[in-house]
Order: sequence, then structure tokens, then C-alpha cells
Amino acid sequence: MSSACIITGTDTNVGKTVVAAMLVLALKANYWKPIQCGVAEGVDTKLVQNYTGLPNERFFPENIFLPKLSRRTAPLKSIMSKSIWRRCSRRNRTGRC
Repeated sequence: MSSACIITGTDTNVGKTVVAAMLVLALKANYWKPIQCGVAEGVDTKLVQNYTGLPNERFFPENIFLPKLSRRTAPLKSIMSKSIWRRCSRRNRTGRC
């Protein structure tokens, strides 16, 4: 049975990406960020890959890219994340949708 670990934080630059990289290494896990928000395409995934030195096979591509959200639209990201996670986790648990 597969399990998931979800990293969350309340602001930017609080260390979510660094913690994710440490967990990927410690748990010998794969990395997937389904929604990339506010930065250029693939930035967090590339950072985690650079931090860990792991091969491409351990990283799944992002599914949705959003512009930086305002305080008014930020709740949409949470709703979309939950919906995408449920849809993808019902499939084959590979992280690919």
C-alpha cells in the first residue's frame, strides 16, 4: 500500500521545498507537486531534484501551473489541490494523472 506525505506552509520562503527534499531522501520516496503556483514552470521540482541529486524517474511532472494568487483567490488553490489529489490517488497511485 502506498502512502503520501503532504507538506504545507502558510507563507512563501518558509522551507517547504527544503523539507520536501529532506523527506524524499530520508523516506526514499518520489516527489510530486501537483500544482505549481506563483513561479516559473517546474521550479520547485527542479530545486528538489538539485537538492537531492536523484534521477528524473523519481519526479513526477506538475499538472497545473497557476499565477501568484492574491489573498482573495488563495483559497481556490487549496480546493483545487484536494480535488486533484483525490482524482489522482484513486488511479494507480503513481502520481500521474
